[in-house]
Amino acid sequence: MNSNQQKTPGLNCPKCGAFIPTSISELLSASGLRCPQCHLVLTINRHESKRAMEILKNVDEAQQNLKKATSFQR
Repeated sequence: MNSNQQKTPGLNCPKCGAFIPTSISELLSASGLRCPQCHLVLTINRHESKRAMEILKNVDEAQQNLKKATSFQR
């Protein structure tokens, strides 16, 4: 894993192993992710992933609140 991949959130493609960059916001809003290398489309099953999506939403809200608090203090 190179240093860029360590800083950028994402996952490795299950087909070709290429890095697929993503974000919590994208996971919450997109219907799927596309591998930039082999173009495999990974769909997000929101019904089966309901609990994970709720947790991601909570993390996203916490990150947004932290950003607001940090910018307020400056």
